[in-house]
Amino acid sequence: MGAVDLTILAPALPRIGDSFGVTPSAVVLAFSLYAVFYAASVPLMSKLADVRGYKKIFGISMALFAAGSAGAALSPSLAWLVGARALQGVGGGGLFPVAQAIVGVALPERLRGQTLSILLGTFAAGGVLGPNLGGFLVQHANWHWIFWINVPLGFLGIILLAPISIPVVVQKHRIDWAGAILVALTFGSLVLGVEGLRALDQVGFFSLEIGGMFLLTIGGLAALVYIERKKPEPVLDFRLIASVEIAPLISVSLLIGFALLSSVVFAPTYAQVMFGASMLGSGAVLNAAAVGLGLSSWAAALYTSRTGGKPLVILGTASTALGIGIMILLASSLWGILAGLVFLGAGLGLSQGPLSFMALGLAPAKDQGQVSGLISITRSMGGATGITIAGVTLGRASRLLGVRPEVDLSGLDVQAWGSTSSLRALQEAPAEVQETVRQALGTGIVNGWYWALGAALIGLGIAFLLRNTHTAHDE
Repeated sequence: MGAVDLTILAPALPRIGDSFGVTPSAVVLAFSLYAVFYAASVPLMSKLADVRGYKKIFGISMALFAAGSAGAALSPSLAWLVGARALQGVGGGGLFPVAQAIVGVALPERLRGQTLSILLGTFAAGGVLGPNLGGFLVQHANWHWIFWINVPLGFLGIILLAPISIPVVVQKHRIDWAGAILVALTFGSLVLGVEGLRALDQVGFFSLEIGGMFLLTIGGLAALVYIERKKPEPVLDFRLIASVEIAPLISVSLLIGFALLSSVVFAPTYAQVMFGASMLGSGAVLNAAAVGLGLSSWAAALYTSRTGGKPLVILGTASTALGIGIMILLASSLWGILAGLVFLGAGLGLSQGPLSFMALGLAPAKDQGQVSGLISITRSMGGATGITIAGVTLGRASRLLGVRPEVDLSGLDVQAWGSTSSLRALQEAPAEVQETVRQALGTGIVNGWYWALGAALIGLGIAFLLRNTHTAHDE
């Protein structure tokens, strides 16, 4: 449920934009702020789970997520939708990290690798299959149902959780609320600053929307480091982050998140623009990634505990880079895109479970929730940044179209790339106009894939520095 909502909006962007009278690029804010609030709530929810009990925080998170989903479904405006997505993000911050922590404290070492790979495979499958479900609902119902379906699922999850006993000793601790606020401020200003790069040509880098947000990010980070290092129980433990063993894991998680989401977020739009795919068909393009994901998650579940995580993380990051490279080299072929997505999905399945397995094995037993949260928060922040960078490159390509005097683009709102009306107008435009627009928008999306490839290659280099481990805490 939590993973699906990271990507389910992708094929629905045009319809949501039409519904609120804005461009799909404006709707990307709902993507980004979900990830911001998710990232901000992960360390808080993880710490609360460590000190208040995993079952209790997991149930509260599901309830918040369902409430946010209902609010999003009822949205009368884009601002309302963004606010509801923020509430969803807070709930989502306690879903996946706490689930990982439960595996770390409730299962013996011999079962953790397999269970984490199954859990992470399920999470990753939700992220990949989200666009399929979104495309189906938009084409056969309306975009509101993208959120309504979470409401009964959330309450069903609470009912299923009720009889489960999780052996955790709950102790009284002081919650670091100041740290939680600083985390939200720092990560939120970072994503908003990157989001502001869309308007770089209009406002300049040293504007409040861009430079101001980055300055706030730097100030927030400095304050966070200063305050949290003095806290006996910080919400974000920099001693874990700075660990020579855990820091490389966090870095690879961030880069994989960036590479994955910046590659897949506009893959459905690319299929629509370049190959004339329907809204449902464009979402189904990501089924190729689901195939690679399913096979690789099975392999990771089988071999993580036997080999340790490092060999699989290396193989997964290499597969991710290979998949993006294939998408770039064979961008003119739908089959090339599909082949690249297979390798991209395989890379995700091979790397994510082993990363969490290694992190839980290296962290002290009392910090299982926090270290799970760190892996999740960095993956989420990498994904949010990747989505925004992909949107910036596509938005710049759209603006450049408007200044090409050799082609008559009258009657085609190129600023509203990807909207239902602009895609329909594109199909009815002269062949010369169609070719110009497709090439420009296609180039914008492919430029985003180059950023993703760079992130994957850096992640691959760091993966070789990881310390392999079979060690876990079975206290």
